[in-house]
Amino acid sequence: MVRYKAVIFDMDGTLLDTLCDLRDALNFSLAACGYPEHTLDEVRSYIGAGLSRLIELALPADIRQAAEASGDRREIEGAISAVTDRFAEYYIVHGEDNTAPYEGIMRLLEGLREHGVATAVVSNKIELAVEKLVESKFGGLIDVAIGDREGVRLKPAPDMILDALSRLKVRADEAVFVGDGDTDIIAAKNAGVPCISVSYGYKTEEFLKANGAAAVAHGVSELAAMLGL
Repeated sequence: MVRYKAVIFDMDGTLLDTLCDLRDALNFSLAACGYPEHTLDEVRSYIGAGLSRLIELALPADIRQAAEASGDRREIEGAISAVTDRFAEYYIVHGEDNTAPYEGIMRLLEGLREHGVATAVVSNKIELAVEKLVESKFGGLIDVAIGDREGVRLKPAPDMILDALSRLKVRADEAVFVGDGDTDIIAAKNAGVPCISVSYGYKTEEFLKANGAAAVAHGVSELAAMLGL
């Protein structure tokens, strides 16, 4: 029996494997600004707290250390801004080159739709990219798409999840949030929504449990069972 009226999903590492495209966009933009590139595993470890934080972690350590030591973030903010501009230009064109739903995700979404369960995506990714990916990868299987936009705080703040609840017209206790990171766990808690973490994405089960995960799905079929499908 389906357990919720609505399921709110994180995107990267939960519904879609976007890692290769994120790495390529990040490395292109870093190289264009004269900074070293990063491996797939390094980029995986940086994902979760939004684009600005991703880029900050990817910048050379000496820039970050200088900002921390002096308390003056002007240089690092300028670097983040320059890399972000290049990233946005590249990703809007190449953000779907290698991105695809995890195996079983389409069947899961179809099952939720068949049972009348409302769905939303809440991501720290730029909202235009979120909307584009939701439309191209999921068609009409996602009811609401929410991303990084002006005036709304990123996860782990509850703003995006609360916005999704409002748009879906459900209460917090009627919904569940599904994500693959620590920011997802905290955001769900801050919004008063139960959370299912997934370990098939970018973070391990050990990491998730260390950061407060109450329930962990090791695969999409296990996630479907937890949702009551």
